[in-house]
Amino acid sequence: MLVMLATLVVIASIIIGITFSAVKNATDERYESVMNLVDEKLERILATEELCARNVIDEVVYWLDSPEMMMRSLENELKLNNYIEGYFIAFEPEHFPQYGRWFEIYMNQNTDEHARNIGSPDHDYLNEEWYSKGKESKNGFWTDPYFDDIGQNDNVCSFVMPLYDKKDSIVGVFGADMSLKWLANELKIINTDTYHSGALKNIDNKDYSFYTFIINRDGTFIAHPQWERVMKENVLSYIDQHNEHDMQIIVDMIQGKEGKTSMVIDGLWANVYYSQLESTNWSMAIVVPMSAIWLPALSLISLLLLVMVIGLVVIYFFCRSNIRQVVSPLNALADSADEVAKGNFDAPLPDIERKDEVCKLRDSFAAMQQSLEQYMQDLKEQTAKEAAFEYELDVAGKLQMSMIPHTFSERSDIDLCGYLKPAKSIGGDLYDYFIRDDKLFFCIGDVSGKSLPAALLMAATHYVFRITSGHQNDPKRIVEIMNDLLSEGNDELMFCTFFLGVLDLKTHLLKYCNAGHECPILISSEVNRIPVECNLALGLEEDFVYKSEEIQLSPGNVLLLYTDGLKEAANEELKLFEKQRMKASLQQLVDKGQTAAARDYVHQLVDDVAAFVKKAPQSDDLTLMAIVIKPTK
Repeated sequence: MLVMLATLVVIASIIIGITFSAVKNATDERYESVMNLVDEKLERILATEELCARNVIDEVVYWLDSPEMMMRSLENELKLNNYIEGYFIAFEPEHFPQYGRWFEIYMNQNTDEHARNIGSPDHDYLNEEWYSKGKESKNGFWTDPYFDDIGQNDNVCSFVMPLYDKKDSIVGVFGADMSLKWLANELKIINTDTYHSGALKNIDNKDYSFYTFIINRDGTFIAHPQWERVMKENVLSYIDQHNEHDMQIIVDMIQGKEGKTSMVIDGLWANVYYSQLESTNWSMAIVVPMSAIWLPALSLISLLLLVMVIGLVVIYFFCRSNIRQVVSPLNALADSADEVAKGNFDAPLPDIERKDEVCKLRDSFAAMQQSLEQYMQDLKEQTAKEAAFEYELDVAGKLQMSMIPHTFSERSDIDLCGYLKPAKSIGGDLYDYFIRDDKLFFCIGDVSGKSLPAALLMAATHYVFRITSGHQNDPKRIVEIMNDLLSEGNDELMFCTFFLGVLDLKTHLLKYCNAGHECPILISSEVNRIPVECNLALGLEEDFVYKSEEIQLSPGNVLLLYTDGLKEAANEELKLFEKQRMKASLQQLVDKGQTAAARDYVHQLVDDVAAFVKKAPQSDDLTLMAIVIKPTK
């Protein structure tokens, strides 16, 4: 049932994804095509306005010498073109001296009066931008919308053209007014005709599927379903101006770009399709709320999910009834299984007459009883062997640790401290030291591998170090002898990285030889690694010639030796402690300005490693050894 449920969820998810993708693509295609259609119809309206103005201007030019005939002509033309709100002719200063400096003939639809002169000092059209720009334009232009308080007493925009006399001299401008309210009504008609859905019904209550608006270059509404916004409000007031994406879309729209996007506008999450009206500087946008887009898809998806759920419930009860009939004999077998689980392996099993899968299960259970009895016997024997082995490992670990120095000589010239923590019961790390003839012989090593083989090689290395350095002073010779002894018969090619040093306690001259081990750290005023030849690890190649080195130490110097279990200590995120943290840890003691005891350096590193790895299990042996040359008093 869970698999079936998961399958239905996957199928439903795929269907939902396909449905939403199809709806999105269909919506984009539909409204892009609608936007182009609305754009075409609006352009046709504007072109009609322009054409009427161009047709009338020819008659105006014919009566250019008679102001009375021009007025009568405008009255007649306006009666024939009821979608033109008004005509006006503005002349150059004192073109008709009898009318003074200003002479502008105006006639509009909303009055019973005749054409009249509205030019005056209070209406100085000569200084208006539309007048100067109209004279300069060759084919005419659409003005930005404005409130005409002289002629229409309404929000209008005008198509203005230069007026030439018969000698092709500019005598003024001619224009035709278009009411923004009329434009808004025409836009509603276009939308209704386009969608056949009554989409603009109840626009004030936001009960609609889409709407269209037009803005000018500063974002002011020129046309909008809510008339009270026209010429009074800006589209920027209806978006979140802190949203960079939405602000950029509005900027693109104002700049006349074309595109589509999803954004929050007028408090609605909607798809917005926008483009420029080419004959003007205006931009048109179609706003489609997401609820109008996704509601049909959600209804279909909900119905589909309901059918799936009902089908799943029916299947569940049908399967449940059939399964009960099939598995009822299992109850008796389950009781017997409980007895076996309590340790009663001789518990009787029920007799099953039907030769079906349950009968096979009963026979298998009987075979399992016999196997469990044998297994428990074998487990007891194996457990006893493992307990003995663990005891032996524990004894071996204690013997191994007993070979490592745990007490350190209290001398006035040097201070020593060592630390070894194996990752398991027994490990492969070692450190050792002893003093002979005013010389400190010390070493540190890391054996390859784990468990008993590594422990045996560690013990052998420790023993060979003690024997060889007991009568040799040259670290190079000691290491070569140790390598020859450990290489002999080493068919498994186990090896030990090893560092051996001989410190003259009188002169503080340190002679040392490195066999593939980590470089020791020298701590003075800074924390640095001492230079070493890498050489070959012990036990890999007999008769290998090693190179030894020497360095002069001073009172106050600290020599720190360690195995790779320090820098490779890992935390729960598998990040390593690494040399940078090791150096920073030691630098804390250096910054205190006085030479610390050897145990301080060791404990500082051990504590920092523990704080770094936290609860992560130890993956490798951790071994440290610090040697401090005490300052002379």
